[in-house]
Amino acid sequence: MRGILLALTIALVGSQQTKYEPSFSGSKTYQYKYEGVILTGLPEKGLARAGLKVHCKVEISEVAQKTYLLKILNPEIQEYNGIWPKAPFYPASKLTQALASQLTQPIKFQYRNGQVGDIFASEEVSDTVLNIQRGILNMLQLTIKTTQNVYGLQENGIAGICEASYVIQEDRKANKIIVTKSKDLNNCNEKIKMDIGMAYSHTCSNCRKIRKNSRGTAAYTYILKPTDAGTLITQATSQEVHQLTPFNEMTGAAITEARQKLVLEDAKVVHVTVPEQELKNRGSIQYQFASEILQTPIQLFKTRSPETKIKEVLQHLVQNNQQQVQSDAPSKFLQLTQLLRACTHENIEGIWRQYEKTQLYRRWILDALPAAATPTAFRFISQRIMKRDLTDAEAIQTLVTAMHLVQTNHQIVQMAAELVFDRANLKCPVLRKHAVLAYGSMVNRYCAETLNCREEALKPLHDFANDAISRAHEEETVLALKALGNAGQPSSIKRIQKCLPGFSSGASQLPVKIQVDAVMALRNIAKKEPGKVQELTMQLFMDHQLHSEVRMVASMVLLETRPSMALVATLAEALLKETSLQVASFTYSHMKALTRSTAPENHALSSACNVAVKLLSRKLDRLSYRYSKAMHMDTFKYPLMAGAAANIHIINNAASILPSAVVMKFQAYILAATADPLEIGLHTEGLQEVLMQNHEHIDQMPSAGKIQQIMKMLSGWKSVPSEKTLASAYIKLFGQEISFSRLDKKTIQEALQAVREPVERQTVIKRVVNQLERGAAAQLSKPLLVAEVRRILPTCIGLPMEMSLYVSAVTTADINVQAHITPSPTNDFNVAQLLNSNIVLHTDVTPSIAMHTIAVMGINTHVIQTGVELHVKARTTVPMKFTAKIDLKEKNFRIESEPCQQETEVLSLSAQAFAISRNVEDLDAAKKTPLLPEEAVRNILNEQFNSGTEDSNERERAGKFARPSAEMMSQELMNSGEHQNHRGSHATRSACAKAKNFGFEVCFEGKSENVAFLRDSPLYKIIGQHHCKIALKPSHSSEATIEKIQLELQTGNKAASKIIRVVAMQSLAEADEMKGNILKKLNKLLTVDGETQDSTLRGFKQRSSSSSSSSSSSSSSSSSSSSSSSQQSRTEKRMEQDKLTENLERDRDHMRGKQSKNKKQEWKNKQKKHHKQLPSSSSSSSSSSSSGSNSSSSSSSSSSSRSHNHRNNTRTLSKSKRHQNNNNSSSSSRSSSSSQEIQKNPEIFAYRFRSHRDKLGSQNKRGRMSSSSSSSSSSSSQSTLNSKQDAKFLGDSSPPIFAFVARAVRSDGLQQGYQVAAYTDNRVSRPRVQLLATEIIEKSRWQICADAILASNYKAMAIMRWGEECQDYKVAVNAVTGRLASHPSLQIKAKWSRIPRAAKQTQNILAEYVPGAAFMLGFSQKEQRNPSKQFKIILAVTSPNTIDALIKAPKITLFKQAVQIPVQIPMEPSDAERRSPGLASIMNEIPFLIEEATKSKCVAQENKFITFDGVKFSYQMPGGCYHILAQDCRSKVRFMVMLKRASMSKNLRAVNAKIYNKDIDILPTTKGSVRLLINNNEIPLSQLPFTDSSGNIHIKRADEGVSVSAQQYGLESLYFDGKTVQVKVTSEMRGKTCGLCGHNDGERRKEFRMPDGRQAKSTISFAHSWVVPGENCNGGCKLLRNHVELGKTVFLAGEHSKCYSTEPVLMCAAGCLPTETAPVTVGFHCLPAGTVINAGDYGSLAEKSEDMEEAVVAHTQCSCQADQCTDM
Repeated sequence: MRGILLALTIALVGSQQTKYEPSFSGSKTYQYKYEGVILTGLPEKGLARAGLKVHCKVEISEVAQKTYLLKILNPEIQEYNGIWPKAPFYPASKLTQALASQLTQPIKFQYRNGQVGDIFASEEVSDTVLNIQRGILNMLQLTIKTTQNVYGLQENGIAGICEASYVIQEDRKANKIIVTKSKDLNNCNEKIKMDIGMAYSHTCSNCRKIRKNSRGTAAYTYILKPTDAGTLITQATSQEVHQLTPFNEMTGAAITEARQKLVLEDAKVVHVTVPEQELKNRGSIQYQFASEILQTPIQLFKTRSPETKIKEVLQHLVQNNQQQVQSDAPSKFLQLTQLLRACTHENIEGIWRQYEKTQLYRRWILDALPAAATPTAFRFISQRIMKRDLTDAEAIQTLVTAMHLVQTNHQIVQMAAELVFDRANLKCPVLRKHAVLAYGSMVNRYCAETLNCREEALKPLHDFANDAISRAHEEETVLALKALGNAGQPSSIKRIQKCLPGFSSGASQLPVKIQVDAVMALRNIAKKEPGKVQELTMQLFMDHQLHSEVRMVASMVLLETRPSMALVATLAEALLKETSLQVASFTYSHMKALTRSTAPENHALSSACNVAVKLLSRKLDRLSYRYSKAMHMDTFKYPLMAGAAANIHIINNAASILPSAVVMKFQAYILAATADPLEIGLHTEGLQEVLMQNHEHIDQMPSAGKIQQIMKMLSGWKSVPSEKTLASAYIKLFGQEISFSRLDKKTIQEALQAVREPVERQTVIKRVVNQLERGAAAQLSKPLLVAEVRRILPTCIGLPMEMSLYVSAVTTADINVQAHITPSPTNDFNVAQLLNSNIVLHTDVTPSIAMHTIAVMGINTHVIQTGVELHVKARTTVPMKFTAKIDLKEKNFRIESEPCQQETEVLSLSAQAFAISRNVEDLDAAKKTPLLPEEAVRNILNEQFNSGTEDSNERERAGKFARPSAEMMSQELMNSGEHQNHRGSHATRSACAKAKNFGFEVCFEGKSENVAFLRDSPLYKIIGQHHCKIALKPSHSSEATIEKIQLELQTGNKAASKIIRVVAMQSLAEADEMKGNILKKLNKLLTVDGETQDSTLRGFKQRSSSSSSSSSSSSSSSSSSSSSSSQQSRTEKRMEQDKLTENLERDRDHMRGKQSKNKKQEWKNKQKKHHKQLPSSSSSSSSSSSSGSNSSSSSSSSSSSRSHNHRNNTRTLSKSKRHQNNNNSSSSSRSSSSSQEIQKNPEIFAYRFRSHRDKLGSQNKRGRMSSSSSSSSSSSSQSTLNSKQDAKFLGDSSPPIFAFVARAVRSDGLQQGYQVAAYTDNRVSRPRVQLLATEIIEKSRWQICADAILASNYKAMAIMRWGEECQDYKVAVNAVTGRLASHPSLQIKAKWSRIPRAAKQTQNILAEYVPGAAFMLGFSQKEQRNPSKQFKIILAVTSPNTIDALIKAPKITLFKQAVQIPVQIPMEPSDAERRSPGLASIMNEIPFLIEEATKSKCVAQENKFITFDGVKFSYQMPGGCYHILAQDCRSKVRFMVMLKRASMSKNLRAVNAKIYNKDIDILPTTKGSVRLLINNNEIPLSQLPFTDSSGNIHIKRADEGVSVSAQQYGLESLYFDGKTVQVKVTSEMRGKTCGLCGHNDGERRKEFRMPDGRQAKSTISFAHSWVVPGENCNGGCKLLRNHVELGKTVFLAGEHSKCYSTEPVLMCAAGCLPTETAPVTVGFHCLPAGTVINAGDYGSLAEKSEDMEEAVVAHTQCSCQADQCTDM
């Protein structure tokens, strides 16, 4: 019984549990009141917003089980456009009336357990109206769990399946249940959105982790009433917010806020009538995209008759944009585009038939159709191309643009494939090439949303690639690979692998360019399948048999995939064993550049590379620029959440001084996405060879047979692969290759020939010349839809919210050109003869550009648009009307132009944000309210500042101001809280720069009003009104008017005739000499004795330290007397005082040095430890004092600056010195220990630069007094200009080398303007250049004077002065050679006494970026107080290929060691007292160094060898056998140089060279001279020089030997004197040689390559492989090359084996015995011991794998008896 009662109790309790699932009673009809509001704008009050409101009655009735009927009653739509929240909503009556018939139609929906199922509606109901009804049903969507009150889940809704969080509360007293739901609209498993125009960008995941540019969230509150059937929704409210900012969201964002409210009003029993019309299934509750996809959010119009409207817009565009573009042209073009989107195929056909014969209208239509991007427009374009209605140029432009922009679907892709891959449709090769590339891009966009693209789309590309590869058609294979790369689909990898070596058997035989293109095709695939691409590229990189360029490109693609730490470490480990320095340099530099990346998406990769670089050898940093490099630079601004990056990949080839490939890519980071807006690639393989003179064909060389016979004797000789001479380039936009071109040798030669041939053979050139003579006129216009980027999201009320960016531009140019050529071109006239003609070119060109940028956020449908728009308009017009006269024969160039007659607006820029509202039923009532109204700014700026004595209520409100909710913020508090920023919200600027001599002025006007007073952020600074313009205006004066303006340049002997005003330059030396005399007199007066000098110094210091306040009477009187006696300017006084301070400090040190000679000597010894290059002091008193003076201050003209620079680094030393002079010896010991600690490991900036003047001065002036030495030093900076001869104005004795005159000719005949003249003095010892610029007007004293002179072999100077008679401003630059530490150095120092304020501001701006730029370039930095008016650069040569750089700026010191330089500098032995080469010799050596850097030299001397790449090795040559020292290693050998040991002595050598038809032997003699034999005929040395009949081979005596030169065949010179051989080859032979001198390709780690291309295991093996063996023992060489058996049985792989060498070994011929041997390490291939193999078959094992290495004995000298010799 108890059990029964317990069960009944439990059942009763269970039956009383509340059912939370919402439901509707089947017998009742529920009537709700619904209201939905959506607004867009900034969150703050007082600014304009736009939006709409929908309110109505909603009836819900059950018509079947779990199926309900929803009907809207009395709908009303209201619009909002005004200042929030004051402005009211206003009714949109016409729109309500138009949509009422659809809104009131009932719809059915399934509803079970709070979930809305399928929706059924009539076909008459549009998707837009049905989405509004979905917004109502979305409020009924509830997922209630009875077991949990707080939970989260992914819930379906109008926005997709997104994360939802629930909180359920039960109020039993009120008998209601409160359900709170919040949804994160950024966390969705299936988010409903539509992105347009973003297919070529990819998401930056790390950027989104840091900050999101857009966020969306929604909150719902439900009040449920329990009923018998479950619960009834009595009230539901929702609020949804979307925020967007192009910058960091923390700095503020624009918002779209939607609110809904559904309240139960009545529930009554009413019989429901099911509608009779058929209701079709229209999908689920998820939003369905409608016509808004084709509807631009910036324009709205009815499209019932689009043809008429299109004709109106076309007529407006054509008639108003012929000469200059109008500001409304971009907007009209957007309107034309939108109208075309609404057209049917018949509409477009009708428009085309009307205007196809009118060229101006035709161009606008063909430009607008691709921008329309509709399937209808694309179908029309395809038909026109197939019917040949378009020219090739029109077809390329129209079709390619349309394929990149059209909205893709299966039908469009199929249509494009049929058009592109049918050769009958596209007969033009250029059109077909671009169309195939565009098809790949179309497939990329079509497959962007899916991982695996449909095979139907890729099949045409795959078939095209298979066909091209099977036919080995190089051009089509390249095209197919590039198109597959554009498509970027993982399913294309198998086709690409057919061209990748190592993955296909025939791929290794393909040209290197195809292999590289195959690797590059993987880049876009890596965005979808990074793991697969990483696997492929790593395998390619690890294959050392591949071409180095293929491996470098593979590493580039690998690092672009952002591999993991483990993969980067594997890459670094491989570099440790890398034998190719080109590959090592490229990959290492790429990894190191990435370590400095700050872009968010590179965070992990940067860290991985940072670790990997530490594993690698720092020696890779020292590789010169001859080796391949990769550079990466980027910047990212987190407050803006935007950044940019640049990548430059330079792939070098030793065969050319030009890079073989250069790839430059630019990246952009914005809106949490990354894109590659531009990439340019250039391939120049073989271009250098084409530009050189053609060589004679090798097959015609008589010596070719002999050379080929020798090649056959080398074991497995392989020539260097011949490369097809070509140059190619490509361009990519947003990661898609849009075009590429290739130039082969034939094309380049035809282009060069076109210049030389007569005009009648070149019809194009002839047509251009004739047209110019007749006069050419054209009116060009080009509209372009630059960007259309859109994102459409559904809102809770069912209307789509759009965030979009539109950029359109229109360019026009009105061109009128006519040329007069004297003499007139004749029939045999060629282009080169234009250089001797007089050409007059009349030009009237007016280019203009208008651009319109629109950013939109708000609601966009085909019936209503409301939201916020930011319009940015730019327009520029540059009228150019001039006459150019070119006379190259007379070296004269003149341009004449009319003066400015009227105001011309060169540039105008405006930006303004609006709140807009428009509906299609009442377009006239559209509203456009500025987001920042004028009264808002005025009211805010008039607010009074509130003091701190506000009452408690205001304090409380002020505390609320810090809350993030802008809705809680009152306008009053907003004003007071941001009062400090009001100043920046309104700004007006205007300025004019007058060119009075030319009668015009350039004026700038700007006005800006923004909402930054609310929030100081980038977005709020943009929002508002901004206007600026730059105008060119006539400048009228009271003088005569200007008739014309002339610019004329005259060079040569007639330059002097063009000078209008003759002026003389004030000598630079005269001013400085005068200044030096004044200083000497003042110094003489002040230097009496030590006591007087010290007191004077103290008085001077007091005056200089208290110049702005009163000081002691003695110093004041001294100062006043000094100023009264001097009539110089303030600048000169400051300079004199600085100079005087330096002199007095040196004299003070000199006097103190007399009083404490011993302490000074001790201090000098300490200084010598720090400055090891100072000359040793003598024991005399004068010498000691002089040395002491040189220790405390410099003995050169820049001593004060060096002392100032050095003082900061050795502050402890300076303090110790002062204590040494005034205190006891204990301080001296402390100073000594301190100085030793600092100088233990001095940095580069701690060394003092010593010029040659320092050393010469210290050596020649040891016996002089310190004061006289200082005086001499202070004036020595200008000593080179002190003589009368040097101080002269060069124009007095020589004419100018050129004259440039810019003048305006006035109506009264006078001229005004400027003239510039340059003069030179080309004396060999001291060349000098002067430049003088002055005004033509006689009364003007304004001048620019520049003077540069090579003062000595070690010093060059340049001084520039400008202002009134060149006296206002001055900058001096000098360059001095010397030494830094023990290294030859060059110091460039710039000093200025006074510069304009603008220059100072520019200096300060640049100083902010110097540290960052220095860091990116690898410089270290140290903050130092260097002289404030001095800039110094010191370059120290530390090795032939590296320099140390030291830069000293006013506030910072930068330094970098081991900087690679492109040329090699010859270094002398390090000697501190040895002079470095002077400036003159350096300048003379530069051309020679550049020339020598392109050539290579190999030296062999006795047993020492130095290869072309500088590798040194020793080798004892076998006797009697020639070795190939160096040869042309291509298949057609042009020269060969062989070397052998002479029979008469082991130290002598014999040389044989085979060049063309000459067999040249140079043999040593016992007398120390050499013998010369040509084709076995001895030529006495007395008959030299010798030149062969072809004129290409030259032989002459050189030093103790003979030099052979055959540059035509690649041999620069061959020198031999009996012991030393030196071979120098031309630059074209880089990477094309072989032999003992190496391959000349810079690959030092792979220098010892044998004839078969394999790497030798030792130096001896390498040298033996290049021995030319004999044929038998009767010849001079008795060595043969044979494969050998190991001679013992080894146990290998679990069995006994016999091993045979895989490479031949030198052995004596049969019948000979070895007298000398050498151990050689070779590889062996092993066979089972029982395998029988004949000795003659050993060579067949050469291609087998190596199982082991072993040392064997090779014969190097043989002894033979003639009777024992047998022929082999």
